Amino acid sequence: MNNKISLKIAWLFIIIFLLYVSFVVFLLSPKINYFILYSLIFAFVVFLVITAFAIIKIIASINQVETNKKTFDEQVCIKTKEIENKLYFDELTNLKNRYALEEEIKENDFVSITLIDIDSFDDINELYGFSTGNLVLIEVGKILNEFSLEYDVSVYRIYGNVYCLADKKMMGFFRFNELIEDLTILFKNKPLYIEHLDLDIFVNITLGISIAQEESIKTAGIALKKAKKNNIPYFVYNNDIDTKEMIEKSIYWREKIKEALKNDSVVPFYQAIFDVDKNIVKYETLMRIKDINEKGENIYLSPNFFLDISVKTKQYLQLSNQVISKALKDLGKTDKQISINLSFKDILDGEFINFLDESLDKITNEDKSRVVFEILESDYISDYTLLEDFISKYRKQGIKIAIDDFGTGYSNFAHILKIRPNYIKIDGSLIKNIYSDKNSYEMVKSIIDFSKALNIRVIAEFVHSQEVFDSLVELGVDELQGFYLAEPAPDFL
Repeated sequence: MNNKISLKIAWLFIIIFLLYVSFVVFLLSPKINYFILYSLIFAFVVFLVITAFAIIKIIASINQVETNKKTFDEQVCIKTKEIENKLYFDELTNLKNRYALEEEIKENDFVSITLIDIDSFDDINELYGFSTGNLVLIEVGKILNEFSLEYDVSVYRIYGNVYCLADKKMMGFFRFNELIEDLTILFKNKPLYIEHLDLDIFVNITLGISIAQEESIKTAGIALKKAKKNNIPYFVYNNDIDTKEMIEKSIYWREKIKEALKNDSVVPFYQAIFDVDKNIVKYETLMRIKDINEKGENIYLSPNFFLDISVKTKQYLQLSNQVISKALKDLGKTDKQISINLSFKDILDGEFINFLDESLDKITNEDKSRVVFEILESDYISDYTLLEDFISKYRKQGIKIAIDDFGTGYSNFAHILKIRPNYIKIDGSLIKNIYSDKNSYEMVKSIIDFSKALNIRVIAEFVHSQEVFDSLVELGVDELQGFYLAEPAPDFL
């Protein structure tokens, strides 16, 4: 009920109550003037009648307000629906449009897009007129809508004479080759019948396909241009990859990761890092999935197989959480430092940071002093201020900082001056040929000299031979890591 109306009714009842009390007091008075008494009774009755009419009026006003509000809400809903329809639906075909597609795949990286272009559509408009061209677009939309139901995909009209089939589940595309084959012949030898003109119109189509790409609509558009330019029925973006094999591989690893997370089979491996005297000083934490091969033997799968797919399927955070929580628990099994790899995307992820804080709260300050965060320098770091804040926050807790893969990314020495990490880890691509590649040798030498001047310790990875080891020691590297010294293992050495 409206607050003003409620207040009016309250005041009316207060006045009635006061008049009633005054009347009762008067009646109980020992000396009663009957003229005044009858006058008061008449006035009181009149007032009650007026009050009754006032209350009726107020209630009517309330009902009118509620009716108006309901009508307004209904109008708002109708207008909202109209706006949504205009924004997300194509007015001509009543199919969803490009805006709807962008909205629906915004949070879904694992998506396939097939753009369908009606060939020589301008000729249809010129020959039969724009109104007939619109009827052709409507008929094509109906046919594609029926076709989409068979393969459990969604259909959109993107613009003009270009439509889209989107698979947001990556399930129907097990039959990808079948879908493409059926789609390419969908309009062949099957003319569109324009009823009111009693006219058959033949159309051909060209397809542009993008599978599990970051910018799926854009890459499908590139594929469509490639197909039309080369006068071929369809083109798949990144066509050098076997499409069917790639899809099956992606889905296979998605399910493998899901199973590993469920069975707690994501485990940390540790690769020892040595000083120049070949004494172990710390361990780098690496991710593996424990599995069983065809012989029934335990095997450990490298992230090279599944890490990129885990990002696309949004399973990466769960994998990372399991490895980090187990690594922090393993701190009690060694007196050495343990390093944990973090990307800049991890630092930007609020959910991950909350998990990290909760995990660190479970260990002692002494153990925290043996934790090293290795931040990938090869990642695109878009906000160095945020990175500096992150480092400052955890450095106060005793955690040490390493810049990993240094020398492959932006390598901005000015930012290193601000960050002042405890360690710089030189990327393996510069290390592996250091004894034979003069450019690599000079680059590594410069990084070491720069780091020494700032009192930053230098770690070299990918040490795979005695020659590489000797060259790095000669240059003044502080710590070394690689298969020549030790391979990753599920236990500490």
